[in-house]
Amino acid sequence: SFESMEFIRYGPGQHYRWHADEYSWKYPPKKVDPVAVLSGPRVLTMFFYLSDVTEGGETAFAGPDATGMTRRLAVTPRKGKMILWANMKDDWRVSEPAAVHSAIPVRKGQKIAATLWIHSSGFRIPELYAGRQCHARYN
Repeated sequence: SFESMEFIRYGPGQHYRWHADEYSWKYPPKKVDPVAVLSGPRVLTMFFYLSDVTEGGETAFAGPDATGMTRRLAVTPRKGKMILWANMKDDWRVSEPAAVHSAIPVRKGQKIAATLWIHSSGFRIPELYAGRQCHARYN
């Protein structure tokens, strides 16, 4: 299942620090979050470039490869391009270190993009947050 699509816009000098999209899933969980348990982790990230960037704005990845060496990959933003990456290893309880990424600062132009996170099972669980007044069985 999917989270709602998130749209972003970066202007000159704007960026996003190094991070993993899969920040919510820790195994074994220290504090049980019903949504995390029922929906599972963010297994995949789909990132859509909605504009060209004149200069800068790359999506950069860093993390160990199979040899244990750190390799870096930078994806140049181009309108219409989509990248997909796995946030979890084959055992979906283990985060993929190579999925750690950042948005390099835009130097010239504007970066417009959209992100879609994909979970292993039902992400949308409205009853957990809607409260008693929003569900017919409580009336």
